[in-house]
Amino acid sequence: MQSSSTQPPLERGRACARCRRRKMRCDGQRPACGQCERADRAEDCEYQDGNSPTQNQLLEDQVADLERRIAHINAGRDPIVLHDPYHTWNAAQRSAQNDHDPMRALSVLSAQYPQLAPVLRLIDDSVRQFTQHATEFGFFLHIHRFLDKVFLQSNSTHSNSLRILLNVIYLIGAKLSGNPQVKAQERAYLDRALQHLPTALPEDPRGAIYVMQAEVLLANYFFDSDRKLEGVYHTNAAVSIAVASRLHTIRSARRSRSTTDAATYRLPPPVDLLEEGERINGFWTVFVLDRCWAVATGSAPAFTDSESAGTQIDTPWPMELATYQSHPFPNEFRSMRTVQSFISGAESDANVAHQSILAMHAKAAILYEGATRLASRYNPSSQATFLSLDNRIESFKRALPRIDPTRVDILRPALLVHTLSHCASIQLHAPLVQDRVTTNSRTYQAAHAAVRSLREIDGGVLFCVNPFAGILWSSIGRVILQGLSTARQMRAAGATVSQGLPDEGTLQAELARLTAAMGQSAPFSPFMSSQIRPLRPGRPAA
Repeated sequence: MQSSSTQPPLERGRACARCRRRKMRCDGQRPACGQCERADRAEDCEYQDGNSPTQNQLLEDQVADLERRIAHINAGRDPIVLHDPYHTWNAAQRSAQNDHDPMRALSVLSAQYPQLAPVLRLIDDSVRQFTQHATEFGFFLHIHRFLDKVFLQSNSTHSNSLRILLNVIYLIGAKLSGNPQVKAQERAYLDRALQHLPTALPEDPRGAIYVMQAEVLLANYFFDSDRKLEGVYHTNAAVSIAVASRLHTIRSARRSRSTTDAATYRLPPPVDLLEEGERINGFWTVFVLDRCWAVATGSAPAFTDSESAGTQIDTPWPMELATYQSHPFPNEFRSMRTVQSFISGAESDANVAHQSILAMHAKAAILYEGATRLASRYNPSSQATFLSLDNRIESFKRALPRIDPTRVDILRPALLVHTLSHCASIQLHAPLVQDRVTTNSRTYQAAHAAVRSLREIDGGVLFCVNPFAGILWSSIGRVILQGLSTARQMRAAGATVSQGLPDEGTLQAELARLTAAMGQSAPFSPFMSSQIRPLRPGRPAA
């Protein structure tokens, strides 16, 4: 290879995309130029030959196109001009800097500027509502560090991606608020977030995680609002960012040089262990969102986990965010085939109870989606595969820790994991049971176990739940209704308990408990309201 000092200069437009962006002298070597090789960025070295865009540009255009489609859906709405609240935080920065609660800035500003007090109270209500239910909408960042960054730093340092995410947080807070003045701002926050999403990524490479977080929150917001089309768009946008940022290969034991490697949206190295943890947890949050709602919408998951396509999932299972600092991964720790090892049973379930709630959630989602996919093409020749997955689900359920009703901080996510695991059994056995549900039916037993999880939980805790709980509870409700129908038919035919005759009183009580749980969040969730409607007394099974 010729040195850069003796090699003649390249023709104009022949430099690689990275050198052109950085205005560096490129030697034009293939597959990677000298500049990219020396910077250890060979995988980012792309050449735009002719008029064809690079793989990197194609991915960014795909994400931008998804956002434009969402904006088009909302194009018919009248724009709402909203007072920009961000400049007010800088005035309180010095007073709140040493306080552990960044929201203290609100009270300081209210005292200094009484005329701002009404606006600040609205912001305070919105943010506090969100922080209480952030997990249910897929918030994976360290919330206290995020709020410190937003509210205790100068407004001039806020990137567009950070502003977008904060508007989405205000949006969800307004949705959950019981204050009519706060709820009145919901539409405005949504418009502001959607307006700037298409241009957020090119501006701030590190902010890709903020944009992905905003996409996750928006997806759950739209699903909860019974707007599945928009929810799917934002889910796909989050997946696109995760794959383009290669979050599926964090701490991978392999160094792939496939063509897919060039199609990356390069994130800067994490600034510390906590930021790496946020990226790991962010990936698995998007993974769960994709797997679960693919089942609900009857589509294939966007995450393919294919080694041949370069989309294999090697990222280690997520931990609680605090654990990344207190018990971090060793520097040399690497992982490989995370999902495939779990499905095959190569990974033992012995340590499940000691893993994070998010790790349990991801594993339950894998089993749930896998059970649905296998059931959709079930035939007698697949009996061995069926039994293997059935055993895998049962082993995982046995390893789950019991729900502790005193752990209010993780009660709703823990309930969701147990419910999702039981619904994996329902999905897998549905083709065998069809409409005849007896006490011996595996779907009946799984539904019974899922409702039993609700017995010791205070209904008020379920005021806000993950939107996907509506899908799961609706599925359980249909099994109960099928059981009631079976009981009436069997009773009319003279069947006895020994023949699997379901107890109608028990089923009615379980249906009442289930609909009561769903009814807690239905007033605030159009989607839950639509799911509970077919389960009300007097309605036939779906």
